[in-house]
Amino acid sequence: MGPLRLYFGENARSRRHAELIGILWILSLADLGFTLWAHFFTPFHEVNPLARLFLAHNLIPGLILFKLVVTTIGAQIFWRLRQHRRAETALWGIVIVYVFLTIRWSSYATSALAMSGSWGGSFQG
Repeated sequence: MGPLRLYFGENARSRRHAELIGILWILSLADLGFTLWAHFFTPFHEVNPLARLFLAHNLIPGLILFKLVVTTIGAQIFWRLRQHRRAETALWGIVIVYVFLTIRWSSYATSALAMSGSWGGSFQG
């Protein structure tokens, strides 16, 4: 049995779902980490209105819990619907959005670090 047959075999959709959910978790936690870093160390404006509310009231544990709960619920929904092609398509879409968001965060972090001298300070990791 070759590697492609193994990957595209009987349980291929479940395997792809598990991999995509793992990637979703990694990118979601990276988004949370970047959000917290930007909030504390850069002149940052959060676009997500719920996250902005948490940050405006300095409810950092609440924001972390919210992100973890929402990601858990989403992952559970996608796992339970893994036999449906539309669910897999939607999961791919969300992962792609998170990839683009991560690229945007990378650009933001690079710009913020380059500008840190103009804020009268330097970044202290």
